[in-house]
Amino acid sequence: MPFNPTYASVLTEGCDLHYWYQGSGPLLVFVAGGGGIGRQYNPLFEHLDQKFTVCTYDRRQTNDSRVTGQKKLLNPAQQARDIIAICKALGREKTCVFGNSGGGIIAFQFAASYPEFLDRVVVHEAPTTALLDDATYHLNRAFELLDVYRASGTTAAFLAFSTELKGFGDPSDMQLQRPSEEDMQNFWENEFLQFTIYCPDLKKITDNKVSIGVAAGVKSADAFYARTTIRQSEILACPRFLVAGHHGGYEVEPEEFSAQLVKAFQVLDEAR
Repeated sequence: MPFNPTYASVLTEGCDLHYWYQGSGPLLVFVAGGGGIGRQYNPLFEHLDQKFTVCTYDRRQTNDSRVTGQKKLLNPAQQARDIIAICKALGREKTCVFGNSGGGIIAFQFAASYPEFLDRVVVHEAPTTALLDDATYHLNRAFELLDVYRASGTTAAFLAFSTELKGFGDPSDMQLQRPSEEDMQNFWENEFLQFTIYCPDLKKITDNKVSIGVAAGVKSADAFYARTTIRQSEILACPRFLVAGHHGGYEVEPEEFSAQLVKAFQVLDEAR
């Protein structure tokens, strides 16, 4: 059905976490990456709400999810607990999770730390650069980009970062959701390094026997965040799915992306 969700909030660990949901069936929570805004997933709701109770949210200290006191450095384990808080608020014991980019780092942490709350997980282009053959390059580049931000601000930092993005440039990309300046400052100040140089314990995920798959966009080609999915799949011994579009393909090709995501979750379900 057309996008018409129920909006709610839950207070957890000093944050008034704002989330919205629609549909019926197993709970499926979408986790945003850099910038933290959940509305980037809104185009998927109408294509998935017959299969899932589709849910997304503004991550801690972004957009409407305000914290009491000073903003803090991102803690991946706390971010995973935020998803658990939403799950419990909706009366669910478990949830499926989709995480894109930095949201994929959070999804991996969830699978490593709190597997008892997970049904199935699909991680889309999580930038676990420590797994790459050119990991040292990406480690150095992360600190160089942070220096650009501190010297010249968010726009200059993003322009420098975007030189390694692939598959963008189509007119449809104009519809991509943009975080506010405040949320981009929060990203560079409090989230960027964790999302770029930290890799959760993937071996622990296999030990936890989590039903998990990774995904890369066909337009992402050999971008570093697509190459990471190859190593992730090898370590996790899990499926690697190719899906529509680039790093934000779910926004610009939502119908095709949704169909592929349903299939991915079916594959994971059948493999259990």
